[in-house]
Amino acid sequence: MITLMAILACGFMPTVSGDELLSEETIPVWRNLGPGGGGWIQAICASGQREEELLVGCDVGGFYRSTDGGASYTISNSGLRDDFVECIVPDPLDGEVIYLGCQSGVHRSTDRGETWQWLREGFPPRNRWDWSAPIGALAIDPQDPAVLYAGIGRPRWEHFGKGAIYKTVDRGEHWQQINASGSLPADALVTDLAVDPQDSRRLLMACQYGVYCSENGGVTWDPVVAGLPHPHVRRVAFCLGQPDVVYLTLWAKPGQWPWQGGVYKSVDRGVNWSPCLQGLPRYVGQPGQASERTANYDRLAVHPDNPDVVYVGGCSWGNADIYKTTNGGRTWAGTMHRGMGGNTEDGWITFWGPDVQCLSMSPFNPETLYFGTSGKVYKTTDGGEHWRQVYTHMLPDGRFQGTGLEVTCAVDVVVHPADPQRLYFCYLDIGLLISEDGGQSFRRGVQGVTPSAMQGNCYALVFDPANDAHCWASFGGGSRAIVAESYNGGSTWTTVGTTAGGLPDVPHRVLRVDAAGHLIAVADNLGVYLSEDSGRTWQPRGGGLPHGDVRGLVVDPTEPGRWWCALGDDGTNPGAVFRTIDAGRAWQRISHDLPVADVQRFLLAPSDPRRFYLAARDRYVGGRTYHGGVYRSDDRGVTWDHILPDDFVMGLAVDPSSANIVYAGLTDHPFHDESRGDGIRVTYNGGQTWYTPEQPTCLHISSITVDTHDPSQLYLSTGGNGVFVGSPPHLGPTRRKR
Repeated sequence: MITLMAILACGFMPTVSGDELLSEETIPVWRNLGPGGGGWIQAICASGQREEELLVGCDVGGFYRSTDGGASYTISNSGLRDDFVECIVPDPLDGEVIYLGCQSGVHRSTDRGETWQWLREGFPPRNRWDWSAPIGALAIDPQDPAVLYAGIGRPRWEHFGKGAIYKTVDRGEHWQQINASGSLPADALVTDLAVDPQDSRRLLMACQYGVYCSENGGVTWDPVVAGLPHPHVRRVAFCLGQPDVVYLTLWAKPGQWPWQGGVYKSVDRGVNWSPCLQGLPRYVGQPGQASERTANYDRLAVHPDNPDVVYVGGCSWGNADIYKTTNGGRTWAGTMHRGMGGNTEDGWITFWGPDVQCLSMSPFNPETLYFGTSGKVYKTTDGGEHWRQVYTHMLPDGRFQGTGLEVTCAVDVVVHPADPQRLYFCYLDIGLLISEDGGQSFRRGVQGVTPSAMQGNCYALVFDPANDAHCWASFGGGSRAIVAESYNGGSTWTTVGTTAGGLPDVPHRVLRVDAAGHLIAVADNLGVYLSEDSGRTWQPRGGGLPHGDVRGLVVDPTEPGRWWCALGDDGTNPGAVFRTIDAGRAWQRISHDLPVADVQRFLLAPSDPRRFYLAARDRYVGGRTYHGGVYRSDDRGVTWDHILPDDFVMGLAVDPSSANIVYAGLTDHPFHDESRGDGIRVTYNGGQTWYTPEQPTCLHISSITVDTHDPSQLYLSTGGNGVFVGSPPHLGPTRRKR
């Protein structure tokens, strides 16, 4: 559906609906590309209505649905107001109804997830700068599915506890905070809610202060912590057929000895608890180490009829496994054995383990379980005797294909200068992937990048204009980074750019090659660096720049040493464009009246060397609001016009054959209500009029690549659903078809 351009409300420029001008045959269809998995699987639910249906929620990718037991997935985010799904609750009686607990509140679907409604009535007012009501737990009354309970908090970060339980009695249309004042700690962070299967007015709630029980539908609460060594409880689960038996997981404090975590059990409906620890790894990291160095257990799955059969997920680095008991918790054993002769297949992600972030048992067959990790989904159909991955499709030669479960944050796509089928996908967390068949299959492209800790992120990749087998890429891990070089198109790499050669040990998000064949890198907050020996030694080239927050770099394609850069705001100097004619030895500010602070992109139009475009985000600094959007200069960066107002434009690309055809990606930061971004816009007349083409399922468009071999084809890098490829419509005589 082509929609009216959102900026029409600004009233400063004409905007046209694509439906008025475009024939149906030119409406683009975006195709999702990617390897499958690769990002945080936050919630998982085996359907109780359809045996092969699997529902998945992620932290940046939204909601996914599989109808074939995980063999393939469909992204279904229409109507969601944010893409972080904390929990999934299907209606036990109506197979079309699903509820999601998200950071922005509760969403409901009445068509199996095809579309979503935001259910806000009764929650705090929407917040532009924060989350107003992040849902930490969601539970439905099995006897009356019109009744749901929602607890407030952010379990993954143990943050935003408000001591608040909300309830609806009309399927989410209206909500009310029901817990009596003072009945819960004011900062209680709700991590789980469970309704007693035999008495729906009785609930158990888990938080950092223990387990609380309500006997009156959530109005008053009393702690039930007898037998627990401390109160930090994460999850609680009834045995549905024998609800006298309840299990919980207790969170061990990282770095604190003695270790006090694991699984506890109650046989009196949650009044008294006893430890069930034998066989569970118990270790404590050193003070100051990452919390994942301490053994912890989070998610539980209890057999619906046999309370002696329970599964618990280890979520730390050393206990990444599903542990099972068949004797009511007296002993536990790990079920996953990796490597040669093991019972577990990992898919293409072998560089981190199966840390359990979510877990679900099939209501149709308790021997079938699914769990999600910080990148993968696993499935067993025999109670843990064997596990197989269900997030990607592995090919015999080691390449892999996506299944629709695309949960990645893509930074950029680079098309090989001589081969349009050879694509380079730069990602956060998973590094560089290379496709030789136009995105149908992938392989990792990090061989030779050292140290191996640098392989996790790929920030930028650039080819040598004189040799299309020669390229450089910026890789990194955490806040550190290096530059690597390849002479075989990325098949193997050699690390060349390091601190030993003068390159700062920070991410380098911009790489360029100038007309002299020299390599240029922009180091985060440290400015511009030049290498004249293919990346082995580096020199700072920031003479005259007021600070090092360089956000973008443009090089003259014909004149060596002439570059332009765009600076962000360092708190004293607002954003500006500078020019050098001596390869960065001396820079001069050239822009006038460019009121920007948070610059995101800075581009030269390939077909017109005088035309520049710049993208920025809104920012309030120094008592002044600097507006975001797209800016245009027709005199090489001296004067600028604001051609597209928007809070946050991050993706920006110019058609190589026409300086008037520009694409903008309108994204957002995922830290507040209604934070999905606003998708893609296109102009065919240099910004006088903008159009809203059909949108991909992810609206966080962080980068746009125009295929130089076929400029009608775009690659959209997104913050959550990987990459999309498609062809927006072109109007009149400039219209192209794929």
